Amino acid sequence: IFLKRELEFLGVTQILVGLICLCFGTIVCSVINISELKEDVFSSFKAGYPFWGAVFFAISGFLPIMSEKKHTTCLVWGTLWANAVSSIAAGIGIFILTVNLKKSSAFIYNCQEVYGEDFCFMACFSTEIVAMILFLTILGFCSAVSLIIYGVGEVVQGNKIAEDRLYEELNIYSPIYSELEDKVEASSPADS
Repeated sequence: IFLKRELEFLGVTQILVGLICLCFGTIVCSVINISELKEDVFSSFKAGYPFWGAVFFAISGFLPIMSEKKHTTCLVWGTLWANAVSSIAAGIGIFILTVNLKKSSAFIYNCQEVYGEDFCFMACFSTEIVAMILFLTILGFCSAVSLIIYGVGEVVQGNKIAEDRLYEELNIYSPIYSELEDKVEASSPADS
């Protein structure tokens, strides 16, 4: 069973993954003129993955947070479908980024012999950024799958989880409960 804070944590994780991917994509695209360079090194940036992947992660991150604050069936289904689409986008992104890493590592291996030092530095820099985006994409994929599992469980159980949450914060061992129990026991022998 997921707790309220865990859902918010997964949602915030996806939002941050989206923002960081967007920042990395913006940095690489603003610093390096990608259209003039080899496609082997910059294929994931030419596909635009840091941008459209970031949008999917951000949307699927906002919905679980909204669903926790206002628990409606529509938001639960929206969260479920948004995370399904986000996990598919992350799977596509993982494929694109892996192909990019494979091509760029082969390119960087022979870079010093063919190209200048500046271009090889840019190629190494973009490869490192792609590796970080790949790590973040895997993290976003895992959080999306976790939210899908939660959403399916909530839909299958018929939204009974919301009722169970009423008792999450209840401390059954509180001193008030013990005092009431002691008073009932103390008054029982006097009544008989």
